[in-house]
Amino acid sequence: MTRRRRAIALTLSTTLLFGVVPSAVLAQPAAPTEAARQEARDRFDRGLKLFNDGDNPGALAEFKRAFELIPNPLVLYNIGLVYSAMGRPVQAVDALDKVLAAPGTLSGDRLARAKQTRDDQAARVATVSVVTSVPATIELDNVEVGHTPMTAPLSVAGGVHVVGAVASGYVPTRKEVTVAGGATAEVKLDLVEMQGRVAHATVKTHLPGADVVIDDQVVGKTPLQNSLTVAPGPHKIELRRAGYTTARDTLQLGDGAEGEVTLEPEEDRTALGTLGGSLAIETSETEPVITVDGKSRGVYSADGLRLMPGPHHVVLERGGFLPVDRDVTVEPGRTTSIRVVFDPTPETRATYQGKRSSQRTWGIISGVGGLVLAGGAVGFLVWNGQQRTSVQGTLATQEAELATQTPIGSLCATRTAGSNGPQCAQLMQSEQSSINDANTRDVFGWIGFGVGAAATVLGVVLLLTNGDRLARDRAGQAGQSSKGFLLPSAWGDGRGGGGAGLTGAF
Repeated sequence: MTRRRRAIALTLSTTLLFGVVPSAVLAQPAAPTEAARQEARDRFDRGLKLFNDGDNPGALAEFKRAFELIPNPLVLYNIGLVYSAMGRPVQAVDALDKVLAAPGTLSGDRLARAKQTRDDQAARVATVSVVTSVPATIELDNVEVGHTPMTAPLSVAGGVHVVGAVASGYVPTRKEVTVAGGATAEVKLDLVEMQGRVAHATVKTHLPGADVVIDDQVVGKTPLQNSLTVAPGPHKIELRRAGYTTARDTLQLGDGAEGEVTLEPEEDRTALGTLGGSLAIETSETEPVITVDGKSRGVYSADGLRLMPGPHHVVLERGGFLPVDRDVTVEPGRTTSIRVVFDPTPETRATYQGKRSSQRTWGIISGVGGLVLAGGAVGFLVWNGQQRTSVQGTLATQEAELATQTPIGSLCATRTAGSNGPQCAQLMQSEQSSINDANTRDVFGWIGFGVGAAATVLGVVLLLTNGDRLARDRAGQAGQSSKGFLLPSAWGDGRGGGGAGLTGAF
């Protein structure tokens, strides 16, 4: 992203109240439905995202659709800024003039920015006055813009343009004109009568920004939106662009005929090192396949691409995701950076949704099962502790009787008499064995509690992290900050102790 783009990006609004239409000038005849409001919000947010990703045409389309749904000065303000970033000063001035005329609740800062941008863009607007020898349809850069005699000059962006005139019974005439911002150029076109009807030539190519030359006369620049009107007969057609070898072909057209040629100029590799610039792409998915101007460049490398300066059409593809088209302009000797976020195909989205559903199910099973197991283990430990305490009490009583020979009714109280000594020893041994068994059962109880606690924690983690797995995975692949992870852990010391916990990173 260039400095100019960053500056503009900072001014784009990130909030929008589509529920209010603050100006009667922009008001709709009927109140918008909630569905229209929601679509407008979604498209506005998408427009911001596309603009920040460097996709100006995509952002413009989203903003314009949002404005169609609910006219709002804030949306129109952003439309004007995007037009400015696209180098379309005529449209930028038109949009910002409307904002300044009916600003509604637009903040003072934005109004100041709108006025400054409007004035800057107005300085780049030029005018072209066109006069023809006979009434004709006027084309500007191969797009029909009016008819002569014209009531007012044409407003154009300062630079190079092709002005053409087409009239029935006359040879189509075109002239290339260069006009600076704030200046006016006058173009006079003399049309010559011809025999027969005009023909139409369609020129196809994958290379944008190339001059279309017919019979040594520049008639337009690729991509052409329409076919070219020409006189019937033979024509030499060429595509020229600096840094590329000229591609040429001939076309023979009869009266009223239509013809087509496909021309693909080849990059001049010897000039690339001195004239070219670099294109760096940050992608949400690893190892996408990239195609530039109709030619595959294979798997994109993090080192970037060396390209001729000027416009290029880039297509990136990645298995499981929809292809992304992007128009970029590479500056000579500099690195142009763009960011591409792939949208998953319906099949990929379904796969991830299936994973989410599976994770949610296992989270519930693990959490509930862990609670049941941990609760059962706690109950078992309490019962086992009571049993051990009872036996320990009996054993302590017997040991006291042996020591004091106090007759309490136990076999051990008469041990000195000799008749009950073996029975007393056997009884005390049995009780000590019961205590040892209780201690052993404690180990299993704590293990059960630890496993249950760990399963419970795992279930909670699975449920808490069961958000948009696809977005999270893509963020990690793109090198963006992603959520941390948590893993449950449990332990026992073999002596009736243990615990459970979480380990992770953030």
